[in-house]
Amino acid sequence: MAARTLPLKAYADALGRICLATRGDMATLVSGAGSDSRSIQPGGLFCAIPGARQDGTRYTLDAVEHGARAVATMVPLELPPEVPQLIVTDAYAAAGRIAECATGYPARELRLLGVTGTNGKTTCAYLLRHLLRAHGQLPGMVGTVCYDLGQSEIEADRTTPTPFELQDLFARMVQGGCGWAVLEMSSHALVQRRAGTARFAGALFTNLTGDHLDYHKTMEEYFEAKELLFTEYLEPGAPAVVHVDAAYGRRLAERLARDGHVRVLTVGAADADIAWHDVRLGFSGCRFGLHLGADEIPVDSPLIGQHNVANLACAAGLAHACGVPADTIAQSLTTCQGAPGRLQVVSSPRGFAAYVDYAHSDDALENVLKALRVLGPRRLLVVFGCGGDRDRTKRPRMGAVAARLGDRLFVTSDNPRTEDPNAIIAEILAGVPAGTDVQADPDRRQTIRRAIAEAREGDLVLVAGKGHERYQESHGVKHPIDDVSEVRRAMDLEPG
Repeated sequence: MAARTLPLKAYADALGRICLATRGDMATLVSGAGSDSRSIQPGGLFCAIPGARQDGTRYTLDAVEHGARAVATMVPLELPPEVPQLIVTDAYAAAGRIAECATGYPARELRLLGVTGTNGKTTCAYLLRHLLRAHGQLPGMVGTVCYDLGQSEIEADRTTPTPFELQDLFARMVQGGCGWAVLEMSSHALVQRRAGTARFAGALFTNLTGDHLDYHKTMEEYFEAKELLFTEYLEPGAPAVVHVDAAYGRRLAERLARDGHVRVLTVGAADADIAWHDVRLGFSGCRFGLHLGADEIPVDSPLIGQHNVANLACAAGLAHACGVPADTIAQSLTTCQGAPGRLQVVSSPRGFAAYVDYAHSDDALENVLKALRVLGPRRLLVVFGCGGDRDRTKRPRMGAVAARLGDRLFVTSDNPRTEDPNAIIAEILAGVPAGTDVQADPDRRQTIRRAIAEAREGDLVLVAGKGHERYQESHGVKHPIDDVSEVRRAMDLEPG
């Protein structure tokens, strides 16, 4: 999108109290903004962000050499006198506000729906987009798998992109005719205020389990990050749909109800505003009844597993609260296949099936394995690993879950990043009880082929961790690998 040309004072005003002081000429005209010194446009405003691995202030002179005309920084810098500075209290929050100011606040022309939680965000986002389309709307979507701009889709780089990418996506959605946007809101994006001053017309909380503790340090900090979507970003009186079948959901719902700022709608198996009942799970999907306030609808979905009952109910609840009629919800859920890489099935002519899923936490892995157990396999073979440079506490827990619910384990790599793959595997195996039928090999491609080769008629194979991803990241290099394609090749369903 073409950047607006504005005086630097316009950005200082947009920052409000985040801007502590200014240096230099605030009448200086700047065109656009960014936080990457390598791609800053001539005449732009460079945001020097002190990140976890790279400190943006180190690259400020590089940005100036690339043409940056002004700088936003938390610490006053020694720069040429013709380069003015905005001194800010929080570089992340400043970047969010600067990004939206540079693009003309496009989010204000969209009705935003936010989805947060540890698991289920992507599936719920796809369901919400599907339900809005069924209601005659054109929604955009920002999430883990793709960015939907209304008239086109692009592959996602991360769940919630940087503020500058996010505002550009909003602007392209508006240009594409979108009136709504469904966003997966990660905990990182929320604490870093990547959405700036955007406000949401509705929000959904799926669940909270152990993940990202390398960043948030404690479950309490993780919970407080997720809570921001409802306490800081949700419009007054907007629906807050909260799954309350676990403690963190009940806690969030109680807090929001006490505050009275938003309209709380609880979701659960019983005693909830949106409640499911008479659940029937099977190989071809799930069926259940769903109370939607005063309405009662049957749900017949191709999605399998109890965890998807919760996802379907949550998405239906938020869509209904935003004006989608109950009968439209009932009819359209029958045709929604969910998100790519979420229990995506590949059947073998040898009489067994493999499922590829994004599950990369112990809770998600347990949900998926329980869903597959309901199908009554002869054996359940489990291929999985854990990501490097991420929460290490979940590694033994994932090993323990796989050992409890699987019959044969194949522990392998899942984006080792800068860590030694064998060291990650050792931490997973620490949670696997002695005597478990387990094999470990850091080569993911070979491990998938070995598991498929061992499968027999009546078996199910779960390949977990990467889902839709098409790469394996190691020491800064992304090596191509697609779990679905690897499974198909191992079954001789496609060449390779």
